Amino acid sequence: MAVAAALLAAAGCSKAPQYAVPGDVCGVAVDPAVLEPLLLPGEKLEQSTVLSRPGAPHCFVQVDEESVLGVQGEVIPADQDPSVRREWQIPDAARIEVGDDARVSDINVVAVAARAQQGKADKFVVQVERFHPERDDARKRRAALADFMTVYFPAAKKAAGCTP
Repeated sequence: MAVAAALLAAAGCSKAPQYAVPGDVCGVAVDPAVLEPLLLPGEKLEQSTVLSRPGAPHCFVQVDEESVLGVQGEVIPADQDPSVRREWQIPDAARIEVGDDARVSDINVVAVAARAQQGKADKFVVQVERFHPERDDARKRRAALADFMTVYFPAAKKAAGCTP
């Protein structure tokens, strides 16, 4: 009886999520093993695409009604430098091998790729932000953001109808 009580008490203190980790982020396929390190423990996971529009995915992932992950895509002119925009500036960023250019910091990651649509050259940009950085290790979070973008970005480009 004491063993059963101890097991129940230990289970109640577990940091593992009580929800199933999805195989997509707002409709874009992603391996749950790559997504899980960016999520927080909790009981219920929800996703919202209320701000999305064609060619510009915008998604929030919430755990227990608290935003945990924000994913935003956008098409910009070919001559625009995405690092000029305030929301894409990422201090202390390191370069990673995704798209034509990508940078990762402790709280976000941005990837850019040139594309051609109907004879017009432009760029597809995705930014992923992980909210609540105080709740986990910055080094692990940075690695998780890089891993996620490596998987997510090609799938997001395809879902947005981007061609090289």
